[in-house]
Amino acid sequence: MKRYITFSTAWMLVVGVYIATTHLLAQSASPQSFSDAEKQEIIAFHNKVRASVGAPPVEWSDELAAFAMEWSLNLASTGCRLQHRPNDNSKWAQKYGENIFWGMGKTYSGVDACKAWASEKKFWKGGKISMKNFAKAGHFTQMVWSKSTKVGLAKVVCPNGATIIVGNYDPRGNMIGDSPY
Repeated sequence: MKRYITFSTAWMLVVGVYIATTHLLAQSASPQSFSDAEKQEIIAFHNKVRASVGAPPVEWSDELAAFAMEWSLNLASTGCRLQHRPNDNSKWAQKYGENIFWGMGKTYSGVDACKAWASEKKFWKGGKISMKNFAKAGHFTQMVWSKSTKVGLAKVVCPNGATIIVGNYDPRGNMIGDSPY
């Protein structure tokens, strides 16, 4: 029994240190809101890419941007690793389509993230989404998903200098078996 108590006490200490460290990382991350001008640039870029494939325009959503910011801050609190929201019933569950950008070494804008996602167009050969073609072009196909009408992005600069930009789309795209446009 004494070993169990010692182990439990040690485990609680480890968990406590992890929670405190996670909290400090999140606090030292720098969330950065996009100005109205930046939002317009992000939307203009999206709509230019969407128009190139015949998809209708999208508009900015502050609600989606807030949702993206929650996930950005969560990623910053876990070491700034790239990870999509889970497909489960947790508080972090995916509700919308999601693109994530990670960059290091310079200051990145929302349009920089959008350009990276759009650059996957070269891998898209058309047709319906499958597990095979989704892997290389999924960011692009989410950007141009014709049924998506709203988008919101959020940006966090991590303590290590990395930038994470999350984009959320409503309604979500990239449904296996469907065509993006």
